[in-house]
Amino acid sequence: MPAAGVAIANQTQEQVEQDYSATLLVENSVSGVEVKAVDEGESSAAPVPNPEKWSHEAIVARANMRPVRREKLNRAANSGENPGFNFLQECWDDDPALRIVIKKVLAKFPQWGIAIVDGVLVKWKG
Repeated sequence: MPAAGVAIANQTQEQVEQDYSATLLVENSVSGVEVKAVDEGESSAAPVPNPEKWSHEAIVARANMRPVRREKLNRAANSGENPGFNFLQECWDDDPALRIVIKKVLAKFPQWGIAIVDGVLVKWKG
């Protein structure tokens, strides 16, 4: 592993977040974009990623749910039975690893009336 990789692997979560924040500040100062921290309760135009979604516990929970979800998607792909927009949306939003499976299933069954537009699942038929 290169020295930079070893340094990253040995960092704490806090150090990684600090490095990421510093990188954003440098990138934004180069681009001329001003960044303002938003306090809880204030609104902002850009969506703020949910840090709880990427916590260790959330990642482990998704990994544990993935086999069940993948099995349901595989059954849908084999049977042609629509698992439902809400299920597909939940998998799409919650687990990026399942997006490839969802893309393949939706390509196989366009009659379900669900499409991916600009990286977002949408119903296009009533």
